[in-house]
Amino acid sequence: MIRQSPLTGFRIPGVLDALKANLFADDTTTFLTEDDDFADLQEILDTWCSAAKAKFNISKTEVLPIGQKDYREHMALTYKTTGSWKNYPTNVKVAGEGEPMRVLGVFLGNGVEQCDVWTPTIAKVTAAVSRWQAGISTMEGRRHVVQMIFGGMTQFLSDVQSMPAAVCKRIERIIMKYLWHDRVIPPVSKEYIQQDIDRGGLRILDLTARNEAIDVMWLKAYLDFSADRP
Repeated sequence: MIRQSPLTGFRIPGVLDALKANLFADDTTTFLTEDDDFADLQEILDTWCSAAKAKFNISKTEVLPIGQKDYREHMALTYKTTGSWKNYPTNVKVAGEGEPMRVLGVFLGNGVEQCDVWTPTIAKVTAAVSRWQAGISTMEGRRHVVQMIFGGMTQFLSDVQSMPAAVCKRIERIIMKYLWHDRVIPPVSKEYIQQDIDRGGLRILDLTARNEAIDVMWLKAYLDFSADRP
């Protein structure tokens, strides 16, 4: 219904149809231009909910202004001071400058510091590894913990958001502290223990190499000009 509606949506060069909505499970992201009326979208949602016997939780609506900075700031400020903007839902969250908004696990926003986006993930990793630190484990066991905690808990965000170099270095320091029981100077360098076992290493997770591999896969998809291109 949304795609067949009179809503303008976003026109993307090289794409025949306008981008009006993305739907995934129970999440819906709609794309409205300055000239689109939210009341038209609300009418569509009401009709769909009536037919499907479902309900959209409008109170959970989040708005991310885009376009010129002056327009974005004006919209966000008006929402925060009056609680409304044109026919948009009242008293919903509007992302201001530098404030990230989470969309399907990705943090989007205007002027968002990427390192700040990683703060909650680093806190989760640190808390998880602290619990493992309280126990007794061999170096092999710690290797598996590094793969499970530092690799598993950062891979998705690294894939969809990318991991800044500063964040990578910080996590690598946490890894080394965990492996060597908080020693200031590790007895074996990071580069050596990341080597394969047959080369004298321990195959400890190499975050930098992992992140580079993710970037290569993104580049591969971007350079795919076949009909299967995402």
